[in-house]
Order: sequence, then C-alpha cells, then structure tokens
Amino acid sequence: MTQIFPKHYRVLRGDDFTRILRRGNCAADGTLVLFAIASRSESSPRLGVTIPKKTGPAVVRNHWKRLIREAYRTQRKQLPPGFDFVVRPKKGAQPNGEAIRRSLIKLANRGAG
Repeated sequence: MTQIFPKHYRVLRGDDFTRILRRGNCAADGTLVLFAIASRSESSPRLGVTIPKKTGPAVVRNHWKRLIREAYRTQRKQLPPGFDFVVRPKKGAQPNGEAIRRSLIKLANRGAG
C-alpha cells in the first residue's frame, strides 16, 4: 500500500466543505467530530480537515492537522469507500495520535452507516 496523500484523496474546494458540513452525517467522540457524506464518485474516501482558531495558536492547530492527516494516510484502506469526510477536533480535546487513529476509524464507520 502506498503511503502518500495526493490531492485526489483530499477535499479541497470550499463548496465541498460547505456541502459536507451542512448535509453530512455527524459523528463525534471525546477526540474528534466527523462529518460524512456519500461522494459523487465511488472512489477512495476523501478527507478534509478544518481546525477552528479557538483550538489554539498556529502551532497547536498545525499539530492537529498533521496527526489527523497521518491517521488518514496510514488507515485509508480501512475507511468506507465512496465517502467524503471532514474532520475537526472536539472542543477541549488534546492532540493525541493514538486516540485520533482509533477515533477516525470508529467515527468514519458510524458516519457512513
């Protein structure tokens, strides 16, 4: 399995983010909030990451982004195909790589179901 994160695995357009956040299913736990919607193609799942400024300074927000992208990149084959996901940290949660990995799979399956 290749371990890259090219553009076709990402949600890039603002319109797509808005569509997923407004119409998608929401699932949350103590670490992440995930929004999921069926994509327009039956390809690999795509990921969008949004980190609110209330999460903390830029260093903290960038750390969250790196951990979420790494969790997606290493577990992409375990996510349900044909879905677009937008992920953000739960308010008050601390960045923890292992917790993010567990949470991403669990919430993706719950949001896609």
